[in-house]
Amino acid sequence: MTGWWQMIDWNGPWQALAACGGGLLVLAVAALLAERRRHARHDLDRVGCMPWTMIYVLSFFMGIMLVGTALKTALH
Repeated sequence: MTGWWQMIDWNGPWQALAACGGGLLVLAVAALLAERRRHARHDLDRVGCMPWTMIYVLSFFMGIMLVGTALKTALH
């Protein structure tokens, strides 16, 4: 009986795509946590200069696209 793991080309370039996509998804989670922390601050006069929402949106979108491309490449 063959499984899905035998259909994957383990020496292909999809590992680099998956690693970059995973790194971007970790960055997206970190940006989401930083944005939540910024909203819960006690001193309202201490505003940050990092655009956490934009960092979250861009890194999440790019991470999902890279992981999706890696899966498509690995299973093709």
